[in-house]
Amino acid sequence: MSKIEKYILDPETLVVELREEKRYRGWKILAVVVSALLLFFLYLWIYVSLFGLDLPKTALLKRRNADWTSRLERLDARLDQDEEILSLLAVRDDRIYRSVYGMDEIPAATRSAGIGGVNRYAALDVLDRGNILRKVTLRLDFLEKKAYVQSKSFDDVDALGRAAGNMASCIPAIPPMSNEPSSFTLTSPFGVRSDPILGTGKMHTGMDFACPPGNPVYATGEGKVVKVAHDFYGYGNHVEIDHGYGYVTRYAHLSEIYVYEGQKLSRGDCLGRSGQSGRVTGPHLHYEVLYRHDYVNPANYMDLDIDPADYAAMVRKPRRR
Repeated sequence: MSKIEKYILDPETLVVELREEKRYRGWKILAVVVSALLLFFLYLWIYVSLFGLDLPKTALLKRRNADWTSRLERLDARLDQDEEILSLLAVRDDRIYRSVYGMDEIPAATRSAGIGGVNRYAALDVLDRGNILRKVTLRLDFLEKKAYVQSKSFDDVDALGRAAGNMASCIPAIPPMSNEPSSFTLTSPFGVRSDPILGTGKMHTGMDFACPPGNPVYATGEGKVVKVAHDFYGYGNHVEIDHGYGYVTRYAHLSEIYVYEGQKLSRGDCLGRSGQSGRVTGPHLHYEVLYRHDYVNPANYMDLDIDPADYAAMVRKPRRR
């Protein structure tokens, strides 16, 4: 606050007097500023509360948010199409590509499994579960993982396909015994039959070649011996061969076995001789074919009418280990 000096002439005495007045200019300015602020806030209150209008910056942010939300919704719709395409690829992979090479289907839990580690969604924890940004982010990550699993599966199929030149030699494609006249008699085909011991209906999971004990038994395809067992009941003395590509064969009720576990065999190698060990009513060879862990009809994989001379040219003479 400052003082102002003024000289005033007294008209009666004609004397000039000096007077000092206090200056209130600063207070006036402050009062004007405060009044302006009050009027401004009153304007904002009327603009926002009474008329329900947004401030210019708020309106701009809302327009930008609506634009990004629209983009994310379109992206979410495209993800629906991508997920459907990926699901179709998974079905084709399991039922066609992997099936051709005898590979097991990829479990659904494996295709949908996440990848452990640091919480990659910590930044999304502040958003509610219905937020479109959170939804699209999670879906993108999920599809990325599924695509990775599918890509690895195609790599496995491709690698196996490149090595499938030996597939024809591995599939069990010949009878397990020579089909010379009177060498054997087919007594029980694949399918439901009356159990020869119990007399009740029961699934017969292979084919029975009735023959005298001692008939040579041959590997029906290239593979690796995965089991050599000597049972007093059930299959008796038997051998299992894993041919790869989903195929396994079993030769049961043998009298002699010439192979050992881990041994690699070629089609036509003699693995033993027929007999009547185990649960049997007479001497015979029980032969089974499993494809991807399921029993299948062995008759679909052999030609019993093959010329005996041609069959003899494919097999090797029996040899003891």
